[in-house]
Amino acid sequence: MIERELYLSRIRPFIGKDIVKVLTGIRRCGKSVMLELIQEELKSNGIQEHMILSINFESKASDFASSVSAAYAYLQNFAASRSGKIYLFLDEIQELPEKTEAEVF
Repeated sequence: MIERELYLSRIRPFIGKDIVKVLTGIRRCGKSVMLELIQEELKSNGIQEHMILSINFESKASDFASSVSAAYAYLQNFAASRSGKIYLFLDEIQELPEKTEAEVF
């Protein structure tokens, strides 16, 4: 994986802040890689892996989140089973079938 230090240095000041962060860009520009790098950075800074939830809606492994309501229920269960701040990464969320509901997810 290519380390993208310039981009990471721009993201770091916002890590841990209680605001939603959105990475946007053209297709295949490395947004998914950046999400992985941020997760690795969190782990290297002491965040336990079980506090990180990463869902790639393009992956077959994410079939449990095949609808907005299923994804939301999974997220609620994930959060309820942990104590403290969780870190949520949603990749390719536009792949959810209910487009208008996904916009307010």
